[in-house]
Amino acid sequence: MQRLFTLFPVLLTIGFVQAQSFTPGEIAQLQQQARRITIVKDTWGVPHVYTKTDADAVFGMMYVQCEEFFEKVENTLITRLGRQAEVEGEREVYQDLWARTFIDSTRAQQLYRQTPKWLRKLCDAYAAGINFYMISHPAKKPKLISRVEPWMVLMNNIPSFTNSNITEWEFRQFYSKDAGLSLSYQLDVHTEFYQEAGGSNGWALAPSKTRGKNAMLLINPHSEFYGRLEIHLVSKQGLNSYGAPFLGQFNIFQGFNDFCGWMHPITLSDAKDLYAETVEKKDGKYSYRYNGELRGVDSSRITVKYKKGNELLSKTFTVYRTHHGPVVAVRDKKWVTLKSTDANIELLGVHWKKMKSKSFEEFQSTIGKRVMVGNNIIYADRKGNIAYWHGNYVPKRNPSYDWKRPVDGSTDATEWQGTHDLSEIPHYINPANGWVQNCNSTPLYGAGTFDTLMSRKPAYMLPDGHTPRAMNAVRLLNKLQNATIDDVITAAHDPFLPNAERFIPTLIKAFDAHPADSIFTKLSGPIQALRNWDFRTDTTSIATTLGVMWVEKLIPLNVARLKKPIANEENYSVTNGANLSTDFMTPKEQLMLLLQVIEELKKEFGTWEVPWGSINRFQRIKEGDTFSDSRPSWAVTAAPGPLGSLNAYSTRKVPQAKARYGVNGNTFVAVIEFGKTLKAKTILTGGASTDPTSPHFTDQVKGYINGQFKEIFFYKKDVMNNAERIYRPGE
Repeated sequence: MQRLFTLFPVLLTIGFVQAQSFTPGEIAQLQQQARRITIVKDTWGVPHVYTKTDADAVFGMMYVQCEEFFEKVENTLITRLGRQAEVEGEREVYQDLWARTFIDSTRAQQLYRQTPKWLRKLCDAYAAGINFYMISHPAKKPKLISRVEPWMVLMNNIPSFTNSNITEWEFRQFYSKDAGLSLSYQLDVHTEFYQEAGGSNGWALAPSKTRGKNAMLLINPHSEFYGRLEIHLVSKQGLNSYGAPFLGQFNIFQGFNDFCGWMHPITLSDAKDLYAETVEKKDGKYSYRYNGELRGVDSSRITVKYKKGNELLSKTFTVYRTHHGPVVAVRDKKWVTLKSTDANIELLGVHWKKMKSKSFEEFQSTIGKRVMVGNNIIYADRKGNIAYWHGNYVPKRNPSYDWKRPVDGSTDATEWQGTHDLSEIPHYINPANGWVQNCNSTPLYGAGTFDTLMSRKPAYMLPDGHTPRAMNAVRLLNKLQNATIDDVITAAHDPFLPNAERFIPTLIKAFDAHPADSIFTKLSGPIQALRNWDFRTDTTSIATTLGVMWVEKLIPLNVARLKKPIANEENYSVTNGANLSTDFMTPKEQLMLLLQVIEELKKEFGTWEVPWGSINRFQRIKEGDTFSDSRPSWAVTAAPGPLGSLNAYSTRKVPQAKARYGVNGNTFVAVIEFGKTLKAKTILTGGASTDPTSPHFTDQVKGYINGQFKEIFFYKKDVMNNAERIYRPGE
């Protein structure tokens, strides 16, 4: 019987990984490049990188990332390389196998050799900036990666489990068993996954809606805290871009230049599909049916190393593929393959070129390459243009199939028929209403009212629900007239919670139907607090605490009702609040949830009358530390996104603390006005520094909480007049 993996020890000892030494010549070359770069940190600690060439700007970008987030930068490399288990142990073996199934170092090196010369220079500078940081900071010991190679940045297109509608559990089950046995393996339909929805808000206002008669852009990503850096890159090759990169990447993902700005909310209109393959085994070989014929299943061997004690062991897997892609699971006795796009080089190039776009036509031509997966685009520019494209790389599919779940892999009727042109996907360019918005929501309300023309697009282009954040955005944007930057900031922090207004009245109605029930007499006080609530979050509001905690309890109940296996499109539309419901619940069940909230509050605080600011806190701690009620913290007005809070703020409860502390939500937020002179205000979670002893560790906390943004320094004269430190890499 063929085994999927073998286990054997590797003759290495875990501990300090011997660095690949750099030659004196290499070090001298890196030092020479570093001398060409000037880094200016302003009075907020924001780095501005000035260089002659784009490549040197990339060097400076990666050096600065390492200054604040070296461990996280290294972690991104380890994850991409599929080597997490060498650091974290056996539990990460299947995460590594997943990554290596889609790209490995051999493939990445091939891509590097195929990369255009201009882009290869940026890849070289990417590696050089990180390597120089390690050389100039020998006390900062890497966990695993002692030398970065330029091809590593091209490992940038690995799909996630969740966004591929696959669970790690399924993938693990398939590759931890014999393939023959797996043919009869059935998905455990009781296995559920529930993860809190992330997201983003992107708005663009036309000149007709602003006081200065200039277009404006709101960049408001919601993500895990401290995974972004605010930075400004300037080169004499036409680069002048400000914004936030993902750590470990050298492009500014959400940002702006002196002509235009771009925002990328997450979309479910993606380019990853599952195929159900009919597989047969004969003479020890696997084949699959396609158009009435049998085709051989391809296979390859992948060895994954993992740490166990002081040893480095390994498992070798046989990974299977059809022409659709790698086998990732088995359901209903059929192997499931995942089809995705492999546009690593093009993706890297598009993200860089849009940073340097100087006209609407140039920007549109760049994104017209259609290689971005899972991202919408909100755009504004100096000429007054605003735009919104829903998705980017969208394959042409047979609309009669349900693409949320595996489609029949045995017929060419399910093959992609090329990709939709940019003009074919849902989009708005300079709409008459004067604004566009996307809050991880359907494009049908992207310009306010329901768009009947857009609704005729194929269903696979429209999987996103109408999130309560989008409802809130439409309500506010319809009111904005003669808007200033501060007006947009105020609107983006509006405390109204649409899903509270939607669901709390049903809870009150449930109580009114049981006034004499002895079980619920203890709810009379809480219900009265909710009756008096205006559904606006406030740190002094007890009703906010009750309402938020009660609505949060609805989410896992709704997830549990979804068809199994759960599709991400359906799961996300529940966890982001779009498709929440109480219709399946009896009045008594709704009241019992409120009783649970009351009992939890009494257990922690001795009373149910807990103001929102007492339980909803911000605390910045050193990496590796744990939240604690004994450390300084701040009350936060913002609420979780599923309630419809535009100012999204999600918290975590830890055993040793009564309060809940923020971990996800607004990160780098910016509002930009594109006039003859660019104006912008931004805020960053906590502050620009990761050093607890730095004044920039918490100097933006109050502004972050209260919606009081800082004015940025964009022009070099202003940067130098507000310089706190000027240096070169290595100094």
